[in-house]
Amino acid sequence: MISPLRKASLMLFSLLFVSLLASSCSTKDSTEASNSSAPATSTSTVVTFGPTAETVTVEMPSVAKTLYKVGQDEDVTYGANQLVGSATVLGQPATVEILGSVNYLNGSGPFTGFLTVTWADASSIGFSILGTATQGTDGSSKIVSSMDYIGGSGTYVDTQVQGKFTATRSAEVGTPIMTELTLEVLQ
Repeated sequence: MISPLRKASLMLFSLLFVSLLASSCSTKDSTEASNSSAPATSTSTVVTFGPTAETVTVEMPSVAKTLYKVGQDEDVTYGANQLVGSATVLGQPATVEILGSVNYLNGSGPFTGFLTVTWADASSIGFSILGTATQGTDGSSKIVSSMDYIGGSGTYVDTQVQGKFTATRSAEVGTPIMTELTLEVLQ
């Protein structure tokens, strides 16, 4: 049985997540959506980066998570996870945050969410992410995700950015991930 406090926090997180998802969908204009060559459900989007692309590695531990295990063997894990890490991104110290939801069978399966990079001056860039985690027999996971640029603020308010996101996890869902993030500012 779920406690009333936990149920309320789950409902609040769910509402926040749905609200963020809805706002990201409604702010994408129709020309941007019609220019996309990949279907919305694709997790294998190929992005070509130019000479100005930067790749950083970020260790991202969970700072908040609500994960449930269900099924006869508790082989299904679903829920939400917030991961946060720090790195130098585009030449400045920044915080990288992922708000994600997972639905895994035996540690593998789809996830969705948002990835945000925020700098000390409060400038930020945001992406929606859609990917897959594949768990190996040793419990480690490989994580691959497409990234769709939502927009930026501050220094990046009128900037287009493309990105690529991959990660690895050495243990079960909810433990830290080592993220490799490639970003390129287009304008």
